[in-house]
Amino acid sequence: MASAEIVRQTLIIEISRKRVKRLYLGNTSDTNHSVILPDDVIDKILAFLPIKKAMQIGILSSRFNHSWIFSRRLHFDNDFARGRSPENFKSMVNKVFDQHAGSSILSFRLSFDANGEGFLVEKWIKKAIEKGVEELELFFYVIGINFEGGGPVKLISDVYDVESIKILKLSFCQLDLPPKFKGLHFLSTLVLRKIIVTPTLIDNLFLNCLLLETLDIAQCYRIFHLKISTQNLKKFKELKVGDCPEILMIDIDAPTLHAIHYCGHVCFIKFTNIPEVKDVMLNFGPSKGFTGTFQVRNLVYDLYNIRVLTTTSTFLEGLTPKFMGGSLTEMQFSFWNLIEFHLIMEGAMYCNPYDIASFLKNCQYVEKIFIDLNDFNFVCGPYWELRNRQVHSKCGCQVLVRGMIWETTTCALQGWLSSASEKGCDFWFIQWIKWLGFGFVWLLVVYCVAGEGARLFGGWCGVGVL
Repeated sequence: MASAEIVRQTLIIEISRKRVKRLYLGNTSDTNHSVILPDDVIDKILAFLPIKKAMQIGILSSRFNHSWIFSRRLHFDNDFARGRSPENFKSMVNKVFDQHAGSSILSFRLSFDANGEGFLVEKWIKKAIEKGVEELELFFYVIGINFEGGGPVKLISDVYDVESIKILKLSFCQLDLPPKFKGLHFLSTLVLRKIIVTPTLIDNLFLNCLLLETLDIAQCYRIFHLKISTQNLKKFKELKVGDCPEILMIDIDAPTLHAIHYCGHVCFIKFTNIPEVKDVMLNFGPSKGFTGTFQVRNLVYDLYNIRVLTTTSTFLEGLTPKFMGGSLTEMQFSFWNLIEFHLIMEGAMYCNPYDIASFLKNCQYVEKIFIDLNDFNFVCGPYWELRNRQVHSKCGCQVLVRGMIWETTTCALQGWLSSASEKGCDFWFIQWIKWLGFGFVWLLVVYCVAGEGARLFGGWCGVGVL
């Protein structure tokens, strides 16, 4: 360590001497009118580059051969590791930390097979903490060991006492937040991947990190009942939950929340106090059977005030009319403030044109509709033939298109419909406009031809009723 410190000090002295010489020579030239930035300024600019880019610039120009020692973005990720052996990777990380001469580190990112390397990881994290790291990203993995089989890296307790960290991203870590800790008071973003998340962890997080704005949880385990209660948080705006296989229920009480994104199987989601929520994504995966109305009923009633909704056909299947008392009964709801609707047709079992139109009928002020058909084909079974075809056939009308709709080249709507029809694309969606009573709406339909994934049919078009 002593020799490394001597080398570092020698480099700093040499760089300083060269700067003085260049600045002196630069002042003697009267004919050169080009702007010459001092090396100090350029070094500060280079300091914001990821460490790999900073090193590459040093190779291209001897002038900045050692500028990387001031780098503030120490990103030792997959890009940095490309072409390096594990031993070379560890050696380079050690070299950077041993010779680092900057006063601070803005971000430290590490993607690393940490099996048996706990001492090294701890040393690197501590050095980043000593220099006031603000963004700490640790993406660990252990080759040959899955999550359930053990092996997550235990996060050192020093992290809980750091005041400077604003963004914390962890993958495959053992996170044990104590009831009270000294640091993380300025934490604004927390991203968790492949981590055991317990109710105690969530409670301690909200109790201590009062400036938290974004919580992103995905592919995590031991989450059965997720409770999000942020009454004491004044800046909490975004919640993302995705692909947590064991989750059964989510309770959300967040007065300042603006956006909710959920991806995964259909589960029970209860909202208690969400007056500020405007953007919601419910990316439900395909259901193995009929999606129960009770699983989405509360969502429709609790989210009536949102402005942007992104969802899948599984959600609409849960809202289809149900037989009650011997008759087919539709749910009564309304999205009065919804102005933008995104629908992803993926994995639907029996969703048909009527289900989509029936939902949009309750969105009286929608301005933009985005329907991603992907390679989905509506296979209308007995449910459609029995009930929906007859109702839907009465809704046909002529429409006036204001604007154009784009394929790979610009073309009129009629030409697009003919081309899409030949490829097997249904264009019943145009007929909804008159039935729903819209005066003017922006409609975007994306249809990817089966077998020709590179070709997209669709585009924005204004549609008005004749």
